[in-house]
Amino acid sequence: MLPFPSYSTKQANSLVAEYGRQKRALSPNRHLAISAALNDFALHVVPQVVEVEHLGRVIYAGGDDVLAMLPVSDLLSAMQRLRRAYSGTSRHDRPMDWRSLRRSKELVCKDGFAYLSGRLMRMMGQNATASGGAVIAHHQAPLSAVLRELREAEKRAKNEGDRDAFSLTVIKRSGGATSLTGKWDILELLLKLRDFLAAPEVSRQAVYHSIEWLTDLPENAEKAMTGALLRYQLQRQTASADRFKALGGAQLADQLAIKACEQRDRTKWLQIFLSTAEFIARETRAPVCKASEPSPVDR
Repeated sequence: MLPFPSYSTKQANSLVAEYGRQKRALSPNRHLAISAALNDFALHVVPQVVEVEHLGRVIYAGGDDVLAMLPVSDLLSAMQRLRRAYSGTSRHDRPMDWRSLRRSKELVCKDGFAYLSGRLMRMMGQNATASGGAVIAHHQAPLSAVLRELREAEKRAKNEGDRDAFSLTVIKRSGGATSLTGKWDILELLLKLRDFLAAPEVSRQAVYHSIEWLTDLPENAEKAMTGALLRYQLQRQTASADRFKALGGAQLADQLAIKACEQRDRTKWLQIFLSTAEFIARETRAPVCKASEPSPVDR
C-alpha cells in the first residue's frame, strides 16, 4: 500500500492555488454560451439599439461584427450604448431591479445580461473587450471611399487605441479628414462637450477661439493651468457665468484638461477633440434665431 503524502495547511492551499492557475481546455458548454451570447447580441440587441432607440438602420450584424448607418446626432450615443450592451452593462440601467422588468419593453443591461421583451440574454460580460470604428461623411460621398475609411478607423482603434477603443473619422466635404482615437471612456466626455457646444447660450465661435488660443499653450502645461485656461475660454463664449455653471462648463474643462495631459501631444489632441465635438454639435443645435430675435450670445 502506497503511503499518502502529508501536507501542511499552507502547502495544501498553495497546491490548490497552483492547480487553479493552470490553463485548461474550454468545455463545449463554454463555447455554446459564447456563441449564444454573440447570437443574441446580433439578432436582438443590435436592432433594438440602432433601429428602435436611435434613428439608424442595421446593414449587417453577425456575432461581434456590426455595420450600421446612423444620423450624426445619434452616432455617439448609439456607439456608447452598443459597447455597454455588448458587455451587458449600462450606467443608467444598473440601479433597476430584475423583478421590475417583466412589464418593461425596453432594453435593460445589467450584471452581464440583457433583458428585452421578456427575454433574458447572456452577454459577453464586463471583462469583454470591443473595438469600433465610425466615419462621419456627407450623404453624397462615394460609399466605397467611406467604407475604406471605416476599415482604417477600425484598424486604428485596435492598433493605436490598443484595443477596447474606438476611432472616429470626420470627412469634411470641403476636403481633408480628422480622426479621434481613444478608449471608450472619452466617448462620454465627447458627448458632454457636444451637448455643451450645442446649447443656445454658447457661441458658435467657442471652438474656433479656443483652438486659436491653444497655439500659445505651453507644451508642458500642467493640468491645473490647462483646466483654468480652458474654463476661461469656454466661459467667455457663454452668455453668462450662471449659464456656464448650469451647463457644467467648469467640470467639463477640468475633465478635458485631465485627458489632454495624458496624451503625447496635448495641444494636437485638444484641437482634434474640440473640432470633432463642434462638428457633431452642428447637427444637434437649436434652430438659429431669426433676424428679429437676437441670439443669446453675440460675440
